Amino acid sequence: MKKLFKISALSALLATSAVANAADTIGFVDPGYVMQNHPVLLDASIKFENFMKENQAKFADEDKKLAEENKKLTAERDALNIDAKNLQKEQATVEATLKKEVAQLEKDAPRLRAKEIQARQAKIEGKAKAFENKVAEIQKREQEFAKKAEDFQKRADAFQQKIEDANKNSGGLNPQEAQKTAIDEVNATIKEVAKAKGYTLILQPQAALYAEDESKDITEAVLDAIKAKHPEIKLPEAPKADATKTEQAKPEEAKK
Repeated sequence: MKKLFKISALSALLATSAVANAADTIGFVDPGYVMQNHPVLLDASIKFENFMKENQAKFADEDKKLAEENKKLTAERDALNIDAKNLQKEQATVEATLKKEVAQLEKDAPRLRAKEIQARQAKIEGKAKAFENKVAEIQKREQEFAKKAEDFQKRADAFQQKIEDANKNSGGLNPQEAQKTAIDEVNATIKEVAKAKGYTLILQPQAALYAEDESKDITEAVLDAIKAKHPEIKLPEAPKADATKTEQAKPEEAKK
């Protein structure tokens, strides 16, 4: 089942210019990292996962049917693509053969009777018609498949909307709304922290080939400021590494 909450790569998150002026005081922020750890999105994602666990049985049958149908449609599409490619290859052969036979008929025509010419013309036209029928059959299959795919997509979208609505009715956040809220807040907080620290230009770390002063990276400061805006969100702490296991994993030479 497709997850609703995804942390997108926000390459264009910062609305600042990438060209630094000599008078600018430059700082750095990794917006992708901030988004991945934004408390609103993390909380929404956790709540949605819990919602899906609690309601898995409710959606399981429909989800299974859609998955099976998607598998069949994928196989049908692949078979159709193979047949279409083979027909394209056959087209070159058929066209070359017909061209050769027409040229030969034109050459032989002065020595042939009308009945013989008509017979050979009919044979050539029959080959052309047979290939045209194959093309028409492929086109018909493509049209039928397009209708099936469109119908499937409508039902898949409706199913996804059903999940979103149920999640929202149970107190969860709409994924698009949560994403937009997080992006807006990250942009605003970057400006707030940058101004407070005296930076006039903020760039992403990827834009810097070298930075001697790591304190100019205000990513963690921005994330802390965002977390401070959401004291109501209590996220579970990440599991701490087992010190004993870590020590055991060290090479014997390192312990000496």
